[in-house]
Amino acid sequence: MKTDMAEVEAAAVQPIVVMYDAVTGVPSEYNEFLPKDCEEYKKWKAVQSGEKLEGEMANLAVAGNAGAAAPVAAEATTKKPSSKKKNKDAPMVILEKNVRNKKKCITTISGLDTFGVKLNEAAKMFGKKFASGASVNKTADGKEQIDCQGDFLDSAAELILKQYKESVKREDIYFIENKKKERYFTDE
Repeated sequence: MKTDMAEVEAAAVQPIVVMYDAVTGVPSEYNEFLPKDCEEYKKWKAVQSGEKLEGEMANLAVAGNAGAAAPVAAEATTKKPSSKKKNKDAPMVILEKNVRNKKKCITTISGLDTFGVKLNEAAKMFGKKFASGASVNKTADGKEQIDCQGDFLDSAAELILKQYKESVKREDIYFIENKKKERYFTDE
């Protein structure tokens, strides 16, 4: 009797065939639960929206010259370049002093990586030079910065010029005070 039940159970259980999505590499029912910022999800979403758009575009038709007037209106609303020169893409080193626990200061140095400086080596150099703790941290924007324990705003600017004089110039160093970004060296 036991052998008959074992045969029935073995015959009744079939392996499940799982179909994996070609874009994401996971079962297709899990695609919508992927993290929104991962590359696979973005590719999958683009493929999904592309299929929907192709289906909707097949039903569209242009009547008269209404389609020709739309691109002209779009060109008229484009923004003209500003006459002021704002060079936000220019690399710059930003120094900032933050106070915590009423007495302790943290000097934050950001933007050194845009000059080709390895931040881990720079943090090690700052830590040795200032005899304090220095580490590389990520900001909320995903950029990396160096945090030094202590008030080293003045000496950090001069040390950056001294150590990285071939890539960082005096006009590239800024500091933030009272939520305003100003050039550190104003004697130019």
